[in-house]
Amino acid sequence: MLNCKDMTRLISDSLDQRISFRQRVELWMHIAMCGMCRAFRANVIALRKRVREMQTPSPEHLAPDERLQPEEKERIRQRLVRHE
Repeated sequence: MLNCKDMTRLISDSLDQRISFRQRVELWMHIAMCGMCRAFRANVIALRKRVREMQTPSPEHLAPDERLQPEEKERIRQRLVRHE
């Protein structure tokens, strides 16, 4: 059986790529018995989720015209045309 140091690498690998059936069995057996590795896996998953969320721009970070709905854009365009 692999130790915790080896498991942390395997946990990361399992989230990045497909690991072998044997590695999956070793990983889940170890996680079933080891609270520290279970917590490490949960933390890595949470961290990856937060990073993905940070990479997705929120409406506050978009340019004003990207925040507007198509109907709002059209209404503004029509008002601008009337004032020309």
